[in-house]
Amino acid sequence: MTALLTAVLALGVLAGCTSTQTGGNPTSASTTGAGQTSSQPTSDGSDAGLSIAKYVSSPCSILTASQVSSLGSVREPAPGSGTLGPNCVWMGQDVIKNSKYTVHVTENKSFEDLVANVKANPVFTDKTIDGVRVISTSQTDASTGCLTSLQASKTDSITVQVSTAAEERASKPACQESERVAQLIITNLKG
Repeated sequence: MTALLTAVLALGVLAGCTSTQTGGNPTSASTTGAGQTSSQPTSDGSDAGLSIAKYVSSPCSILTASQVSSLGSVREPAPGSGTLGPNCVWMGQDVIKNSKYTVHVTENKSFEDLVANVKANPVFTDKTIDGVRVISTSQTDASTGCLTSLQASKTDSITVQVSTAAEERASKPACQESERVAQLIITNLKG
């Protein structure tokens, strides 16, 4: 429940600050002020028109087997549900050595409302990856976790939540990792 509330709050922060970045390789956003990231606005009221329908009842199928192996040493996926809708959790084999990944599938909730709920977070970016609007946020400095939400349509989204294990923090910065996984999902949604 706390993780889902964090996700919703993180999305609100993203609405307040925005940035534009295109291309297939997500990069770190520049930091300004007290850790807040920003650049040019990307929101024009449009959406990518991607369908998440088949993942609502099967959130753990959102990543292919080879994509799951790119997460590192994770346990079998565990489907669940929360504030953002159906989700799937890939827990690290060892909580100190292996990061935790949660993917939330959200339908029929305004993406702009989700963004508005996280706009006060210390870390926030709003950009595009492969032509899809993506926001990333953290309630702290993103050293231990980050949420990245991709806008599939005006009312549907996918949120990737990464909780970085202590031993992976240097090699897998949380927001870069959540954006990397979001890019994998965008590829799958585009078919």
